[in-house]
Amino acid sequence: MCNYLHEEVLKLLAQHGTSYAKPLNSQEIGEILKVTPSYIRSQLSQLVKIRQVGVRRGNGGGYYLMKKGLQNGTS
Repeated sequence: MCNYLHEEVLKLLAQHGTSYAKPLNSQEIGEILKVTPSYIRSQLSQLVKIRQVGVRRGNGGGYYLMKKGLQNGTS
């Protein structure tokens, strides 16, 4: 299910140390990867469904890498 763009986005989110408190939005990701923000959103929805990427909605929101092993917000 993962394609090249998915792999690049996952690497990018890891490199930037993203978290719920510090997400990257589709505009920022698109500028770095030279892809339109709407395409980023459509592709990241697939990663959100399989819980590799989390999404923070609203002002200051964006995407962040889900930490493996976390359940119900505890480590």
